[in-house]
Amino acid sequence: MKQFFSWIWSFFLDAFEGIADFVRAFIEDFKESNRYFKIKMGLISGYVAISLVTIIVFIPPGELNQIDAEVHISKTEIVGGKYFLVRNVSSDTWQNIVITMNDSYATEWPKLRPGKKKAYFFNRFKDERNKTPDEELRVTKLRIDCSEGSFERDYTKKR
Repeated sequence: MKQFFSWIWSFFLDAFEGIADFVRAFIEDFKESNRYFKIKMGLISGYVAISLVTIIVFIPPGELNQIDAEVHISKTEIVGGKYFLVRNVSSDTWQNIVITMNDSYATEWPKLRPGKKKAYFFNRFKDERNKTPDEELRVTKLRIDCSEGSFERDYTKKR
């Protein structure tokens, strides 16, 4: 067993040494290259950096939970107004979906199949007096109840 671990350790050391040699050779080649190659490498590196920052910053992470739901709230308004985008990531069909916003406003939907998503616009939510919420309403809590269970997200907590 000791020989196995020493073999793995030497494998990783060799791999690290090979990577270090590659990086050193790349740096030397870069120093010796002409101006146009350096400009091209700068443009490519900038493009890759901007792409990574865009993916990390602008794509909301969502979350998985007991019913395997992904929920995103719109940051901007489109033709129908503000909305929640709910995606069923589970392998089960959700039946009799009830979505409740701020413990006051609710909307229903008959079913959502696995892998599908649905936008629930604020103007479809109603309170017990059948009134819709104001578009400027600050969402503090969202709850999803369905045949597979329930999920609640508190928007007052910092993520």
